[in-house]
Amino acid sequence: MWSLFLITLLFSNQVFSARMLSSSSQRITTRETKSCESRQTPGPICESCELLSTCVNHSSGWVNIPVESCDTQNGFYCNARLSMCSNITGPCHPFGSQNNFPCTTQGIFPDPYDCQKFHMCYFVESALVAANVECGGDKAFNAATGQCSLTIQDEICQKEQFECEKSGDAHAWPSNPNIFYICKATSNQNSEQLFYPTLYRCADGEIFDGYYCRVMRPIEPTTTTTTTTTSTISTSGVSTTVTTPSTLPRTCTNVGLTADPDDCHKYFYCSAVNGEKRHMECPRGTYYNPQLVSCTIGNC
Repeated sequence: MWSLFLITLLFSNQVFSARMLSSSSQRITTRETKSCESRQTPGPICESCELLSTCVNHSSGWVNIPVESCDTQNGFYCNARLSMCSNITGPCHPFGSQNNFPCTTQGIFPDPYDCQKFHMCYFVESALVAANVECGGDKAFNAATGQCSLTIQDEICQKEQFECEKSGDAHAWPSNPNIFYICKATSNQNSEQLFYPTLYRCADGEIFDGYYCRVMRPIEPTTTTTTTTTSTISTSGVSTTVTTPSTLPRTCTNVGLTADPDDCHKYFYCSAVNGEKRHMECPRGTYYNPQLVSCTIGNC
């Protein structure tokens, strides 16, 4: 099984390398301009991939103050985490641009370079595609919960989340060991070797440990959530309130993602391994789209 897994990785690597070589010859597309007014927090911000600014709360409101212009022609791009223009991989670098995320399997993945973004990979017929979602404001993505429950002040935004010292290194993702990454290498326009991660997921109920996906302690599939039901019984003109416990099963039969019929901002996730049913919520500014089987930017 592990041999088959390695063959799959090698094949994916060849396909992805070909895509990266093709995209590296193209001009880097500047990302959507960010503003301090929308983020509402002080500190460095990339107004574009060519311009580093800092956010200051002025008497007239939040303002962007430019501090450095990046030499993109020589491979330097804005990196807000480092508070400088940098030639290492980052959100604005060709390997970190939002349209280059390679889906290796279905599921939700953090962005390796931008703590405020995540990617939902799903099938369109036989092709895996990625829906790229930004948390917005000062919110950051939490890979442990699959929601934008952190902020840019959290540690996840203050330091790099992956370590790639050489090609072939493999590690579990720090905040969610069900996700892991394989380090790969390429060269930039100055013939310098760059390392970057490609993300994968173990099967449900497994964690990545020492180049293997290992089964976690199984979750009892009969786990239930107990609520109470209150009813009123009238006997001989006297009303009596009776409280009886009821159980809501947390198991499901349809594997994958399904819409919540009562709230378009929420959805259900059903594990293929233990049948556990989880109630999830899309990030702010998005809603669950059953046609795309993912959270989509916009309103219901």
